[in-house]
Amino acid sequence: MGRISSFTTAIFGQRLGGKHKPTLAYGAVGFEGINDSAKQAEKLVKQGFKGVKAKIGYATVDEDIAVVRAMREAIGPDIAIMVDYNQSLTPADALTRVYTLDQEGLTWVEEPTLAHDFLGHAKVSSHTQTNIQCGENWWGIQDVRQAIHAKASDYFMLDVMKIGGVTGWMKSSAMAEAANIPVASHLWPELSASLLSCSATANWLEYCDWWNPIVKQPLIIEDGWAKPNDTIGSGLEWNETLVEKYRF
Repeated sequence: MGRISSFTTAIFGQRLGGKHKPTLAYGAVGFEGINDSAKQAEKLVKQGFKGVKAKIGYATVDEDIAVVRAMREAIGPDIAIMVDYNQSLTPADALTRVYTLDQEGLTWVEEPTLAHDFLGHAKVSSHTQTNIQCGENWWGIQDVRQAIHAKASDYFMLDVMKIGGVTGWMKSSAMAEAANIPVASHLWPELSASLLSCSATANWLEYCDWWNPIVKQPLIIEDGWAKPNDTIGSGLEWNETLVEKYRF
């Protein structure tokens, strides 16, 4: 953590143009089937989240739709629903399924086909109404450049580890700003919350609590908004006692 923590004021200082500001957060539902997806979505909304995302890609698009509708019935009309195909479809199948899902009021459909099939995603995006979200599996700014050139994605989802750390994130978010593309985050919510504060087109933060047991100050989610904390540097400080406890 030394290298990340060393730029004490950079993330919120004038160099990156950032300041503390909350970001809308959504909770994630796994590949749970119809009933359990609805139950998990309802649980997340009761925790205050304004959006929920489910993994889909069942044997038929009718099953995908059934999951979405069960979630909608459970959480009501005002909560954002996103879905993630995890690169599971061919471009032709993706086009058919997303076209069918256009009537469900989804906030986005994520990675319907292979992450680096920029032309395939561009075809799906241009022939459907629902926003396409890509980016969690892009490795560096060249992938971002290609996606913009191909018009592959309506939204970008950056993973700070894969995109090239803080520098890669800032370059990528600047490219997204120039193209007027909203930026969301993938995992690493403590650091991502800080980086989204510095992103002009910041959209949603993907929340997970995986690291809460070993960080000193878990990210605060209040009424569905992620609030960066006052930890110096990256916003992430380990609970060294617990880290040592789980060390192999």
